[in-house]
Amino acid sequence: MSQLTAPLAGTHDRFGAELRRRDYVTAVLAEVVRARGYERLAMPILERASSFAEDVIGLSPWPEWHPAGVFHVEITDFADGYRAVASSSRAVLIPEGTVPVARWLAGCLAGEGNLILPLKIFYDVPCHRNEPVDTLSATKRREFSQFGVEILGAANPAADVEILTVIRDGLVAVGVPPAAVRVRLNNVEIFNQVVGDCGLVGKATIALKEILDALAECRAGKDPGRAAGLRAALAGLLDDRGVTGGRRAACELLAGHASGYVDDRVRTTLGGAAREQLDALAEMQAALVAVGIPVSVDFGVVRSHEYYTGLAFEVDVTTGAGTQVEIAGGGRYDKLVGHFLPPDGPAAVPSTGFAFGVERVVSTLAELGVFTGSAARTTVDRFDPASAEILLVPPGGQGPVAGYLHARAAADRLRPDRRVDIWVGDTADPTRIAGYTAARHISEVRAC
Repeated sequence: MSQLTAPLAGTHDRFGAELRRRDYVTAVLAEVVRARGYERLAMPILERASSFAEDVIGLSPWPEWHPAGVFHVEITDFADGYRAVASSSRAVLIPEGTVPVARWLAGCLAGEGNLILPLKIFYDVPCHRNEPVDTLSATKRREFSQFGVEILGAANPAADVEILTVIRDGLVAVGVPPAAVRVRLNNVEIFNQVVGDCGLVGKATIALKEILDALAECRAGKDPGRAAGLRAALAGLLDDRGVTGGRRAACELLAGHASGYVDDRVRTTLGGAAREQLDALAEMQAALVAVGIPVSVDFGVVRSHEYYTGLAFEVDVTTGAGTQVEIAGGGRYDKLVGHFLPPDGPAAVPSTGFAFGVERVVSTLAELGVFTGSAARTTVDRFDPASAEILLVPPGGQGPVAGYLHARAAADRLRPDRRVDIWVGDTADPTRIAGYTAARHISEVRAC
C-alpha cells in the first residue's frame, strides 16, 4: 500500500463487524462491573513522561519491558497566537492504564482530604507500545486496548478476591464457558525474599524475573518449546552469581514448581520466611476452587516485583481450540499511588486491580464461535448519582476471603435487577460504611 494510505506499522484501521465485536465486549464488561458498584474513569491518552520514570514504575514494570518501548512526545505550550513558546514538557502515549489511575487518585487525595475510600473504578483505554517491527503480528500490535478494573484504598484480601471474581464473571458474561477460565496465582513478596537471600540485585534480578515469567507462560501453554533454553539460562545466571545450596534450590523451585499447590516441598524449600504468604495463597486458592474458579499457584507469575507488592496473577482461557494465555493480568500495588504524592503524604495507598487485553478477549470469543450468531441484551441506563442500590456487608468471623464469597453469593441472588456493591474496606466500622454509602448515594445497607 502507498504510504499515503497505509496506517503506521503496528496500527490498523477498524470498521464494521470488527468494531461491533469490540463494542459488544466492552459494553458487556461495563454492565458487569457497573452492576457491582464500579464507576468509569476516563484518562487522557497523553501522560507526563515522569509518570513512567524508573523511580515510579521500577526497572521492569511488565514482562519484556524496554525503555524504548514507550512512545515519547514533546508537548509545546504556545501563547500569543502561536508567536511565543510558553513552556514545553515530555509526555508519552500511555502504554497501560494502571499508572494513570494511580496518578489520578494521588491528585484526588492531594486535593481532597475527605475523599472516601475505597474507590471502585473501571476504564476502557487505548494503549500504545513501540514494539520492535520484526515482532509485530495480527495479535501483537503497537496499538491495543485495555479494559481495566481497580479497587483503590483497600488492603483487605476481600478486595483481591473481588477482583478475581470480577474477571471470571466478566468472561462468562461475554460468552466464555465457566470451566475454561483458569487463574495462575502468586505473591511477589516470595520472589523478593528469595532474590534478597541470594544477594541478587539490579539487572540480575530483572533477568531472573524475565526467566520466571517466560517459564510460567510455557507451563500455561504459550510456546512451551522455549522451556529448555530458559532453564539453561537460569542455570547460567545462578552459576555466574555463585548461587548454590538452599538458595539455588529456592530459585529453581520458583522456576519449575508445577504441582499448582502450596505443597510440602514448597514449604520445606522456601522455609519460614514466606509462611504467611504461602498460607494466604493456599487459603485463597481453596476458597476460589470451592466456588468453581480453577486456580493454580505458580511462583513464576512475577510480572513485576517492583510495581506489584503482593498478590500477582494471570488469567488464561483454555478450550478445545487451545489456550489464550494471559487474557487478563494484574495484582496488588500498594506503593504505586504514593510515588505521586508529596513527601508528607501517605507512603502507601493499598490498591489492587487488573486489565483485560480487549483484542485478546475478542479473538478468544471468535475461536469459541460466540460471534456466529447474535446476542440479545436488555440494558437500563441510570443517570442518578448512585453507584449502586444496595451495599452488602460480609459477615464477621469467617475471615475476609470466606466472608466475601458468602456476600458474593447473596449479591448474585439480587442481581441483575439491582446494582449490588460489596463492602471490601479494611474494617466494618459503621461510621466508615456510612461515609462510603453517603458518598456513593447508596440507599440500603444489608448485613449478610
